[in-house]
Amino acid sequence: MKTELVPITITEEMVREFERIFGRQSKLPPTFPMIFYQYIDIPWRDPTTPILRKQYCTATRELVVGETYHCQVSLEYERQKGTKLFYNQVLTGYDERGEECFRCLSELAANLPSAEK
Repeated sequence: MKTELVPITITEEMVREFERIFGRQSKLPPTFPMIFYQYIDIPWRDPTTPILRKQYCTATRELVVGETYHCQVSLEYERQKGTKLFYNQVLTGYDERGEECFRCLSELAANLPSAEK
């Protein structure tokens, strides 16, 4: 399952907000695109709040303020174990030519909603 491609432009305001939380950055880290989730509608998002277990981010080139990235989230893995749901989703960003610029893998866990009695 994949979301639609969403164009997201890195703005100075995004960088200021990121640096307000994480401190001054000499360059944008590979984890920076994780803030892009707020701009992407993810249809399989759980009704309960998931817990981030691990994340891995790689950038194939430096992220640039003012550049637009075409972003997509894909559901890569999903497994239910008892009342827990474990899943991986990947946020991928492409440049204007369609070349991959970054990839962020999130390993998540959530409680399944309890059945009505």
